[in-house]
Amino acid sequence: MKTKLFFFAMFASMAASATVTIAPIRTDYMNQKVTFSVSWTGTPYNNHVWVWVDFCPVAGASPGTFEKAVISGATATAGGIDPASLNGRGFYVTTNGATVTATLSNATGKFNWCAYGSDYPPNVTLDKGTYTFKGTAGFIVSSPAQTITTNTIIKSSLTATAPTTFTDATGCPGIGSLYCPYTGSDLYMDATHLCQQRTSGAQNWEAWIKDTRDSKFYRIVKMPDNKWWLAQNVKYASVGAAISGCTEDECGRAYTCAQVYASYAGGSSGSSGNVQGICPPGWLLPVRATYSTLVTSLGSAANAVVNLISLKQTRCTASDGYGYASIYGVVNGDRVTSYEENWYTNDAGREDGFRLGITGSTYNCSYVSYDTGECGTNYAVVRCFRQL
Repeated sequence: MKTKLFFFAMFASMAASATVTIAPIRTDYMNQKVTFSVSWTGTPYNNHVWVWVDFCPVAGASPGTFEKAVISGATATAGGIDPASLNGRGFYVTTNGATVTATLSNATGKFNWCAYGSDYPPNVTLDKGTYTFKGTAGFIVSSPAQTITTNTIIKSSLTATAPTTFTDATGCPGIGSLYCPYTGSDLYMDATHLCQQRTSGAQNWEAWIKDTRDSKFYRIVKMPDNKWWLAQNVKYASVGAAISGCTEDECGRAYTCAQVYASYAGGSSGSSGNVQGICPPGWLLPVRATYSTLVTSLGSAANAVVNLISLKQTRCTASDGYGYASIYGVVNGDRVTSYEENWYTNDAGREDGFRLGITGSTYNCSYVSYDTGECGTNYAVVRCFRQL
């Protein structure tokens, strides 16, 4: 009987950044092994590609009737693979130009086979309460197990109740977790904006929101005071001033107190507390007590400064342990002299700011102050919080 051998090179399934080519080399029917080379041009995600195999028994099968191969083992005679990624359906090839051999445990006799490669893992966006999956439909979600046969699902239909991983029909692990403790409707998730526990520092949760006013994204972190905080200064650009030498994502924009206390999305305004002001919809301007609680939750003023100041500081031994990423303290070796305060609200007509920094000739990380004054034309930056 004449046996045909098929192969197929599957290109990027999502945001194309590399072209993957798979070329067959040989088939060992007796030992159920197939050998092929994997190469790519461009740069795949994390510099590796996901590979999987389908096969079709020759005898008694309709032409083109392929099924999923169960890959029970994989080795590389040239280049490399990630053995830990082998999950029965596929595995990661980590070297461009690798020659790999895969064992198909459910193949018998002679068979045709197709090998596939993808340069980007499946991922999911969450916007306005709907998950949109990108990848090969047939997504399997864990905790508890749930199969999603379409590319979209309403959030309320997802049965996940814990940090949740997922794969697509190719077995490729998805990016991020579907479970997120932040429950605001402005939560946004995709391959770049993940909701996850931070891998460093306090390993607290971080996520991303999208401001409905201008579609700008903000990273947010859950702090020990049990509140979610913007981990970036407000950058709403219809008012305020650009900060020289600093991008909006790094520093946000600077605002007068009058701009801070006004409403720009139909939300509450004023300076007496529990107001949205210039914050994204659903977020609030802190009052002095909000900042005091945050500092207390971190143990001491010194710990607060260490854990809240960005690692970009050069004199203060900051750790930014919670990913709050304040730019207070020292920038380029010098004390910040402008825009270093965060506005907070307390009393109508007053100009109030929370400031972190350093103190003493040895630059100890222990400077915390609450400044007050008349509401004038001075500029400062803004952080907002939300408790859900």
